Amino acid sequence: MADVFEVLRRWGGVARRGDLFKDGITRMEVEAALTAGTLVRPRRGIYAVPDADPLLVRCAATSSRLTCASAARHHGFWVLREPDEVHILRTDGRYDSGRAVVHRQSWWPPEPRSHVASRADVLLHALRCLPELEALVMVESAVQQGFSLDFLLERLQGRRNGPARRVLEAVEPGADSLLETLAREQFRRAGLSVQTQVQVEGVGWMDVLVEGFVDVETDGQVHNEPLQRAKDYRRDRAAQLRGYEVLRYTYSDIVERPEAMVAEVREVVARRRALGGLTAVG
Repeated sequence: MADVFEVLRRWGGVARRGDLFKDGITRMEVEAALTAGTLVRPRRGIYAVPDADPLLVRCAATSSRLTCASAARHHGFWVLREPDEVHILRTDGRYDSGRAVVHRQSWWPPEPRSHVASRADVLLHALRCLPELEALVMVESAVQQGFSLDFLLERLQGRRNGPARRVLEAVEPGADSLLETLAREQFRRAGLSVQTQVQVEGVGWMDVLVEGFVDVETDGQVHNEPLQRAKDYRRDRAAQLRGYEVLRYTYSDIVERPEAMVAEVREVVARRRALGGLTAVG
């Protein structure tokens, strides 16, 4: 019985009947697992573990692969928001199993037995399909994993790929989270001078330093923990004692209300300069 689950594990938890048979699983083993309830048949000719990803089941049933934003989490990429429609790869363009965004071009083959497109295809589809900031956070997380920007640039030549190349030009290595990436880009688009991951003696690393003196910290869920909050308070005091203004923003601030965040930072910058024309902290 263990062989069934080992084969399904290699297929990501779901496989077509013919693929199971090709991998050496017998009809008797499949029927025994179905009877025991340790294997399910979500669609005709499709077998899966009980908690299989429904999107992978859909791909197995339609001979397609997840790609673009729908496949980001499978590769460990950051995702700004889940897509309203599933994004799938089918090079023949045919798809008759519900609403979907169908991508036809493939640049790099997927892993064997995978229902998910390759990392290269997922990123290239995102760059040509998604809004700029959504594509940017995915690519920056891929770069953090060691993915080559040159590889992407080489495959995005020509006028039609101009918007995608602009996204790649905005990529910076070293971002700790999608929140940092988004905040940095919002400030830059507002015409503010920005540095990221700035190390200050006695303070530590600043997420985003605006105009040389506004320390913007992008707080994910870990900052809600009591020990982390106490550490943040100590760090903020250290920064303020050295002349920095400190502002902290949460996920909802950065993702849902970016205009308000930018306006507040602008106000702090203007007030600081009005008090004495001060700019960067020396």
